[in-house]
Amino acid sequence: MSGTDNTVLPVTVIRGLNDRVYDKRKMAALEVERIVRDLMSKSDTRQVKRVIEMLVNSFALSQNSNARKGGLIGLAAAAIALGKDIGLFLSELVPPVLKSFSDVDGRVRYFACESMYNIAKVARGSMLLFYKETFDGISKLVCDPDTHVKNGAELLDRLIKDIVTESNHFDVDMFVTLVRDRIYSNNEYVRQYLVSWIQLLCSVPDIDLVPYFPLLLDGLFKILSDPNQEIRTMTQQVLNDFLVEIGRKQGDLKTMIKVLLAHSSSSHMATQLTALVWILRFLELDGKNLTFCCAGILNAVLPCLSDENNKTENFDTAMKTKQKLLVLLTETPETLQSMNISDMMNVLVAHIQPNSVYTDATGREYKSPAMISVTTKMAVLQWILMLHTHVPVKINVHYDTIFPAVIATLSDVNDEVVLFSIKLLSSLCIQHNERDQTNFESFMESLVTLFKEDEKLLEKRCSFIIQALCQHIDCEKVFCTLASILGKKEEVGFTALVVQYLNWILLTSTSLLPLRQTLKKYGTREKKSSSKAKASVFNTLYNTWCYDAVSTIALCMLSGCYHHASDVIYAISNFEITEMTLSGLDKLVQLIESPVFSFLRLELVQADCNPSLIRSLAGILMLLPQSDVFHLLRNRLECVGVVRSAERLDKSRDTPDSSARAQEHQKMLDHFNEIQRKHAKDLTSSGSGSGSTGEGTKSDS
Repeated sequence: MSGTDNTVLPVTVIRGLNDRVYDKRKMAALEVERIVRDLMSKSDTRQVKRVIEMLVNSFALSQNSNARKGGLIGLAAAAIALGKDIGLFLSELVPPVLKSFSDVDGRVRYFACESMYNIAKVARGSMLLFYKETFDGISKLVCDPDTHVKNGAELLDRLIKDIVTESNHFDVDMFVTLVRDRIYSNNEYVRQYLVSWIQLLCSVPDIDLVPYFPLLLDGLFKILSDPNQEIRTMTQQVLNDFLVEIGRKQGDLKTMIKVLLAHSSSSHMATQLTALVWILRFLELDGKNLTFCCAGILNAVLPCLSDENNKTENFDTAMKTKQKLLVLLTETPETLQSMNISDMMNVLVAHIQPNSVYTDATGREYKSPAMISVTTKMAVLQWILMLHTHVPVKINVHYDTIFPAVIATLSDVNDEVVLFSIKLLSSLCIQHNERDQTNFESFMESLVTLFKEDEKLLEKRCSFIIQALCQHIDCEKVFCTLASILGKKEEVGFTALVVQYLNWILLTSTSLLPLRQTLKKYGTREKKSSSKAKASVFNTLYNTWCYDAVSTIALCMLSGCYHHASDVIYAISNFEITEMTLSGLDKLVQLIESPVFSFLRLELVQADCNPSLIRSLAGILMLLPQSDVFHLLRNRLECVGVVRSAERLDKSRDTPDSSARAQEHQKMLDHFNEIQRKHAKDLTSSGSGSGSTGEGTKSDS
């Protein structure tokens, strides 16, 4: 050491600060403290500065680790001696200590923490001049591999926090910038350090962090999924405090909700739940101004509804959020009128189509689950119906997307989903204009295609679907449209099968009572007083019912066209009588005993006036083998004393067809024979005996 140096610090002090033994360095530091105190008592700041410079240059920045340790403890001693005058020398004291935070020697880093602690303890508020550098240094030390260094950093951190809470001039802008630069770190100690600081500043009454929430929110949500439970708990508490503050002062909800939507699809349940809770709260606070992100909110909510089996808190919150948004839009129809619903429709349609890939408004790609829950499907259907109710013109643009998706749900195993889908489809097809009529015909075409592609659906759900449909749309319109579509199909066997189901529904369903009454009025006693409208209904159904012989007979009997029914029955004999035909006749006889045909049984009392009816029933009797049903029908005929042949009846009492009606019925009979020939050809080519049918269904009887 030069002689000049000896005039600053005694040789014994210099030797002590360089010693490898801590106690000797400590004794030397105490001597430094005494020297600085004496100099300050003489107001010799120039010499004090020389002492500090020597401690920095000759010790703290030395190549020797023991000297660096001595320099750090010496600087701390000088700071203690300076007391309230430390502010004059902070620019000399702090930088070398900060530099030592990154020293390669763990013990040096530890003594740097200790030295900075003593400096800060004396400097208090003046230390905020170096807050940025100190914050940065501590953020690195808290994850130091050396436990002693880490503990020293935590002790220093607590002191700096105390200083900040005492200050009235803390630079929040700088703090937020520092946090943002580090908040995406994956190190748990750094995360804990940052969250603890945010938590602290949230608790300081004079510091308002609300304007900065949008800058911190994304990082905090990422930390919320940290593996460390303590960190997750801290972060959750910070977010809870944030939300309370937002409830008081609001803030930039539009920016923050975008962050929330991004995290609402997190696979981490706590993160997802917190995002949903925030979204719900935002809707409660200022929902009218957040409707621009309806699509995003639905995209967040709908997947969460798949948790219905577990009834998780996520599920409950998602349900509340969905309902809140629904109420918000229905209460402010002007909002819907001004909205672009395209993104919303993309989300809704995707969530009733498993594995559907779609893109949100930001361009982010999503894929709907492979298994979509009943609750999710119901929510989607309710939303689409709500939109159609309030903004039908906007929905028109999306018909081509909506229809296939909703029609596909008719195959769902859940009755509630199917019923609501039918309600929605019916609403979309109510005839107010030409477009609606086109939609309805398209719906019916799609339904027929669905039945064709899924035989089990036809067998198990046809009756359920058709009856539900007739609850919303005029049954006459439904049946006539289906008949027209089926009549154009080339698949004879499929058409015959569908006709069987439709005929069974027509004859047994209470919802089809209006159509049955219309048909009864058409041909009662085969008089020509029926209106053209009723004749049109009968003719439309008849042309397609001809694909199934027994269904044709049933339709004629229901409509009171007994004369034509007898012609059809006798025409059957021109073709092979299959087991399916006999089975259908069997069911028809049993139906004749049901309430639907009570009017027909009563007309047997007037047998002399209805020889065509007797002839029809007698024809059926002769086609049947002598089974229980054969005896049932024979007993019914004998009950009214009809024991003679129909030919013996006084034909003068029969009401003959008018010339026009006779010609019409002859054309109908020719059509029937033509269809039956197609059946015969189809049976021959397929080598099967399952063609021209009867009520040979296994369905919904």
